[in-house]
Amino acid sequence: MSASKTLRFSRLTLRNWRNFISIEDLELSRRVFIVGPNAIGKSNLLDVFRFMRDLVLEGGGLAKALELRGGLAAVRSLHARQMSDVFIGLDVVDESGSGWRYELAFNRETAKTARAIVVSEKAWKLIQGDPGELLLDRPDTHDRSDKERLTQTALQQTTANQSFRGLADFLRGVSYLHLVPQLLREEQVPLQGRLGIDPFGRDLLERIQKTTSKTRGGRLKRIQKVLKVVAPQLQELSFVADDLGRPHLAAKFQHWRAQGAKQRETQFSDGTLRLIGLLWTMQEKTGPLLLEEPELSLHTGIVSRLAPFIHRAQVAADGRQVILSTHAEHLLADPGISPEEVFLVRPAVEGSEVVAAAENDQICRLMQNGILASEAVLPQSASKQLRLFDRAKP
Repeated sequence: MSASKTLRFSRLTLRNWRNFISIEDLELSRRVFIVGPNAIGKSNLLDVFRFMRDLVLEGGGLAKALELRGGLAAVRSLHARQMSDVFIGLDVVDESGSGWRYELAFNRETAKTARAIVVSEKAWKLIQGDPGELLLDRPDTHDRSDKERLTQTALQQTTANQSFRGLADFLRGVSYLHLVPQLLREEQVPLQGRLGIDPFGRDLLERIQKTTSKTRGGRLKRIQKVLKVVAPQLQELSFVADDLGRPHLAAKFQHWRAQGAKQRETQFSDGTLRLIGLLWTMQEKTGPLLLEEPELSLHTGIVSRLAPFIHRAQVAADGRQVILSTHAEHLLADPGISPEEVFLVRPAVEGSEVVAAAENDQICRLMQNGILASEAVLPQSASKQLRLFDRAKP
C-alpha cells in the first residue's frame, strides 16, 4: 500500500510517555480536540506524533528524536518505574480501515549508559481494521548477533522498511504549527538542527517562496478571501521578493489614496499572521496537521468558526487529519463537534490520564442531548486549584 492523503492515525497506545503512565487504545477520528488545564500534558500528547515523524525524517532516527527532546530521561514519564520501557503503539489506516499497525518499545541500553536501544519493534498489515500479516518482529536473529542494530528502528531504514514503507512515508508528512508572529516579523532564521518544518513558523515565507507560482497564487487567493471577511478593507494579498531575494507577503488595503495603502508582514497584526499561517498550512498536501492552541491572537468570531472551517478544509483536501489542543470555549462551541472527536486530559493518581468524551457517560450523555462540547467538557478541565488564585497576592 502506498501513502495516501486519506490515511490517518486511528488508534494510539502509550506507556511511560512523558506525563502518561498508560494510555490504552485511544480511537482517533479525522478531527481531534484535546482539552485540559495548563501543564497537564496536552503538548506532550501531540508530541508523540512529532516523535514518530522525527524517526523517519532525513537526519532523524531514534537517537536524534530523543536528543531533540533532552534524551530518554526527559521522554520517559517521571512516574514510570525505574528502567521501564517507553512504548508507542499506533494504527494508521485509510477510509476502509486498511493500513498498518506499528509498535515500538525502547529503553536505555543499560542502567549505567544513556544510549537508547530498541527493545521491541513490530509491524502488521491491517486489512479493514484487522491485523493481517506480521511484517516485522524485532529483535530478530540478526539483532541478537549484532546489538548495534538495535540503536536504530527498522522504520527509519529504507533497507528494512520495504514491506511497510508507506507507513514511513505517511509519518514523514506529519506537520506541526504553533506560529509565533514575532519570530516571523523579525525574519529570524529557523533553528539549526531541527527536523521538518519550523514549528514556530520561522520558515513560513520560505515555504511559500518554494511553492510553484501557480499553486502559490491559488492558495493566496483562497487566504485572501478569508482575510477579507475579517478585514473588509483588504483588497489583495500577494507574494513579493525584495532586492536581496528575501520572501515577503504584501497586502493592499482600501485607502483614501487612489492606489491604496500597502503593508508587508512586518506590519501585520499577530492575529493576521497566525491566521495566514494556519490557512496556508491547511492547504499543504501532506499528512496529519498538529495545531497547538490555534485560537491564540484570533478574534472570538474567527475562533468560533475554526472547527467547521477545519471540517470543510478536510473535505476539500481529501480528509487530512487535524489534531489540535485548545482552551477556547468559542472553538468548542460548534454543534458539529461530536463526542468521538473530544479528549479530556486531566490529573491522575500518577501523572495524567486521557478521557475520551465518547466513553465518559456524563459527557457523552450531555453532548448527545445537544449540550455543546464547550459546556460539557471544558468545565471538567478547570483545575481545582484555581480558587486559590483568588487569594494570591500580586
